[in-house]
Amino acid sequence: MIYVVGSGPAGVACASALVKKGLPVRMLDAGLELETERAQVVQELRSARPENWDLASVDLIKDNMAVRGRNLPTKCIYGSDFPYRDIDKHIPIEAKRADASPSLAKGGFSNVWGAGVSPYVDEDIADWPISVADLATHYEAVLSLMHLSAVKDDLESVQPLSSAATYALRPSKQAVAFIDDLQRSKEGLKACGFSFGYSRLAVRAHATHEGAGCVYCGLCLYGCPYGLIYNSAATLAQLQQRENFNYLKDVIVEKLVEASDNVTIHARSRLTGERLSFAAARVCLASGVVSTTKILLESLEAYDQPVAMKDSQYFIFPLLRYHKVANVTTEELHTLSQVFLRLVDPELSENGIHFSVYTYNDLVKSAIKRILGPTYTLLQWPIHELLGRLMVIQAYLHSNLSATIVMTLRKGRDGSVGKLILEGRLNEHTRRVIKKVVAKMYANRAHFKAVPLPLSSYIAAPGRGFHSGGTFPMRKQPSRFESDCLGRPHGLQKVHAVDATVFGSIPSGPITLSIMANAHRIASALD
Repeated sequence: MIYVVGSGPAGVACASALVKKGLPVRMLDAGLELETERAQVVQELRSARPENWDLASVDLIKDNMAVRGRNLPTKCIYGSDFPYRDIDKHIPIEAKRADASPSLAKGGFSNVWGAGVSPYVDEDIADWPISVADLATHYEAVLSLMHLSAVKDDLESVQPLSSAATYALRPSKQAVAFIDDLQRSKEGLKACGFSFGYSRLAVRAHATHEGAGCVYCGLCLYGCPYGLIYNSAATLAQLQQRENFNYLKDVIVEKLVEASDNVTIHARSRLTGERLSFAAARVCLASGVVSTTKILLESLEAYDQPVAMKDSQYFIFPLLRYHKVANVTTEELHTLSQVFLRLVDPELSENGIHFSVYTYNDLVKSAIKRILGPTYTLLQWPIHELLGRLMVIQAYLHSNLSATIVMTLRKGRDGSVGKLILEGRLNEHTRRVIKKVVAKMYANRAHFKAVPLPLSSYIAAPGRGFHSGGTFPMRKQPSRFESDCLGRPHGLQKVHAVDATVFGSIPSGPITLSIMANAHRIASALD
């Protein structure tokens, strides 16, 4: 029996490959789920059209997402924080200048991700022992697990994305106007290192045999009431229909002990604290970089020995367009990323820089309302002028230009759970490069028909963008705290880390598709 730990994107991609090979698979998972009351509200919304929704129910699933001050809200799902719950109890963490977190939820962070999908390019993983060609068939395999909204445009020449069935979400009017301006300046942008196209998103855009497509209700950032944004829990449900797959929830894996013929999994019940153990032929760890690293450090008894987690620096800045698009607040639209930009400029970075462009969503309006207070009602005209021109860019740097998070495991006493110490270590180049990136956007304002607003930019703490990994990076000849190309940490033969824990570095683009592809690649090589 092969055990897979974790039901997030890496876990289901790994399990899918193993099950397809006919191997017996059991998945162990903490498995936290949305509260019953909220799930009932979501089901009621799902059974009706938006025009017939109860407004109190809509308000409920918008809970806990208000923007306060300069701090980003924790991204909830249907108003619930269950993807982040119970961490202190089961995976205690002390963070210093870092904002990384594991998840104990069924589906992991695919409950709250932005749905962006894009493959890596070779120059961004030049320090990995594998290439994009090694991932190519696995990209295709994991794309078959989800619906994809994508169009054939200029991004194809940079980051080709193969999928048998691609349907495009309808872009917002702001996105259409922006892309039109970019197209008119295509050659100038290309000369400056920019490529662009509509976002690639793991969303069911059109009706299929599985159900209806997007209705453009604008609730994407709160959680799609119709469940159209890919969640690995959906793939898990499909796996549970297979005879050679078994799912066991409410299990917290703590330590692995490898012997010559098997691996003993030491775990606890999430509900009762009862000690549990399982005997496995192999174990695939897919519980996310923080949890997987903790399990490995416990298994190797590597207490008080730091390992470095790489991070792709996340930063945000507004972009103010020259021309207003009317009636953005009443438009029926999706509110996920609308446009992807990629910048390749050797003077800024040896690797590509990724930008996800968001057009209007009501979180922006609520933030302005909170800032202005009572004067908001007196400024309707200028606010509408602003909202019709404003876009928000979420950008990422390669880990080579980003902070790292040093992770150290302190041993628990008298059988208690060990504590992870996370300490952010800033990179001296990060802020300088971000300033130059924004300055380059400003220098190309004639092409973008827009200007960035650097004074309103936000540079997140290390880990806040959830694009992290590399604590046990893959190497052709691994040494301590490194892994081989099958994700086996040095000194272990039957334990495979299959999530971002084994990434050699963290490129700037969307990470989830590549996590899934690499997990599928490793699992496909196992027997």
